Amino acid sequence: MRHFKKLKKSFLDDLSTYINTYTILHGSEHNAVVEDAFSAIEEHYEETRVFNAAGGFAEGTPKPTAARESAPMYASQKSKAIPIVIPEKQPTFQQNLFRIIDSMGVKDSTVYKRADIDRRLFSKIRADVDYHPSKSTAVKLCLALSLDIAQAERLLETAGYCLSMSDTADLVVRYCIEHKVFNLIEVNEALDYFDAEIL
Repeated sequence: MRHFKKLKKSFLDDLSTYINTYTILHGSEHNAVVEDAFSAIEEHYEETRVFNAAGGFAEGTPKPTAARESAPMYASQKSKAIPIVIPEKQPTFQQNLFRIIDSMGVKDSTVYKRADIDRRLFSKIRADVDYHPSKSTAVKLCLALSLDIAQAERLLETAGYCLSMSDTADLVVRYCIEHKVFNLIEVNEALDYFDAEIL
């Protein structure tokens, strides 16, 4: 682990507390969810009727009521068909990205330089409406545009990504965005400090 001169100790200490808080919180929530799931499974098996090898009910297992036994196995073919609502296709990552860039009035060159993205790659993104970026590229573009956490999460979501509350690298990025640390060098130094892969 390297210690960087550019990052203040107070910044790193606060970031460490932030990561530890969310990691502990996630762990306790995760354990509670797992315990609830196992309890539900146990209750399910206690209430489930168990068939014996002869096809009947195992001893001590309640038999179904007459009403249940007489119920049809399949739904009537005369039942009305339920209409399926197909939602409209949402804008792609590329469409959302350039909508944000255009609304901000920022030059393309400013964005790809801040994001440390090759000009040819950026041109490829602009030319292909269905372009699917890597998570690193998507995050760097969020930083380059100085998006707040809600805007960043919405843009990342259109590319199929999220900032996990249990992943150290994602927590570092989330902290930086929430605290308006958008400089890519500083974000990468923070990631490297916590032994996470840089962007």
